Amino acid sequence: MEKEMSSSSSGSAGKPEKKIRYTGTPIDFWRIHGWKHPFQFLHSIYYFGNPRRYVGMLIKIFNFLDTHIPKKYWRNPLLKPLLTYLPARYHGKVLTIDHANKIINLNQSVHVDPKRAKRVLTYEMVNQIVINSSDTIALGDCVCRSLIENPCTPNHVCMFIGEPFATYAVKRGKRLNIHYATKEEALEAIRQAHELGYVHNAFFKDAAGDRMFALCNCCSCCCKGIEITNIFKNIYQDDVPTPRMLEASGYLAVHDKEKCTGCGACVDACHFNAVTMGSVNGSPKAEIDHAHCFGCGICVDKCKANAIRLEKDPYGTMPLDIEHLLNAKVM
Repeated sequence: MEKEMSSSSSGSAGKPEKKIRYTGTPIDFWRIHGWKHPFQFLHSIYYFGNPRRYVGMLIKIFNFLDTHIPKKYWRNPLLKPLLTYLPARYHGKVLTIDHANKIINLNQSVHVDPKRAKRVLTYEMVNQIVINSSDTIALGDCVCRSLIENPCTPNHVCMFIGEPFATYAVKRGKRLNIHYATKEEALEAIRQAHELGYVHNAFFKDAAGDRMFALCNCCSCCCKGIEITNIFKNIYQDDVPTPRMLEASGYLAVHDKEKCTGCGACVDACHFNAVTMGSVNGSPKAEIDHAHCFGCGICVDKCKANAIRLEKDPYGTMPLDIEHLLNAKVM
């Protein structure tokens, strides 16, 4: 099945759009990489054609290192480049549920100015916020959850956004039950995931042309991205910038101890080990470590006492708020 879409490189109103026929074949990725990046072309074919096998291989490598090499050696100048090679080229941006919904609700192609995009995703590479044919969404099973026993459910909550990723995934992703989804289906998947306390992440990869290609709904129980981020946070906490698989959302959870009832729901909800239970005048109270907070907002919704809110991180990155990024002036 071929899919024909209107596509614009700028996403700006008033500019003519050209028709691109997406076939779900390697030619779609050749348009991105071409002769300038033949290795990335081959990389994209393997990754998007075999995501389960690809991710499974990476997980095995990481598990081997985690099992056989003590953490005290991970800062070694010979080992650190190996451990941080992948996160430099394959990483995500934490989203609030509102910002995840804005991506799904897009009605235009997007190309955020590179200077502004670098303030959202501060990695040295793979930080282009480009979404072609944003109304094309493919929904499927989570790769990480498909590779482990007794994963969190539901696992049919991760999606490829825009082209050529959606069409290629639908044609090649039978083992992950990938199919085209309406915006309503995608929004419902995000809603269910949020209620279960999953973290919303926009993923970027070099094989995707340094662009965003997926919106995943992750948990620390199953997601290697979150697990690696937490491990790196502890090992490389003094490094600037800290090696990481995930970039924080641009927000921080702020806690009102006077409202806090000490129920501990926020502690259970946090996937980044940022919330612990302390004590104020003998009463249990939650404490938030902003050095570990990624501003996902899950704890905000789980707090029945309304004692937690999100505030913009004055020292952090810009949020991946598509609406704001498209309308704001470059700073």
